[in-house]
Amino acid sequence: MSQFALPGANKSYGNPPSSSLKLRNGRLLLPLMATIGLGFGAYNYYTAVKPRREQSILEEQERMARNQQLMDAYGDKNSLHDVQQALDAYNQ
Repeated sequence: MSQFALPGANKSYGNPPSSSLKLRNGRLLLPLMATIGLGFGAYNYYTAVKPRREQSILEEQERMARNQQLMDAYGDKNSLHDVQQALDAYNQ
């Protein structure tokens, strides 16, 4: 009898083509996951830093305005009255 007459006798003894595909997918999985992780981390960093940067810019502008107000309040400092006005402005 021939080998084709029996069911299941037609087996290939070589490597199946899907095993090389599995190995190749396994090699690509780690770099792919690392790339996705880096992208996710960069996006989260960008979205977290943007509001903080805007807040620090606003705080800096407020600080500069307050400093300018205090510098204007000190005036010439030639009299005790000017110094008293400067202290009143500073304590506000």
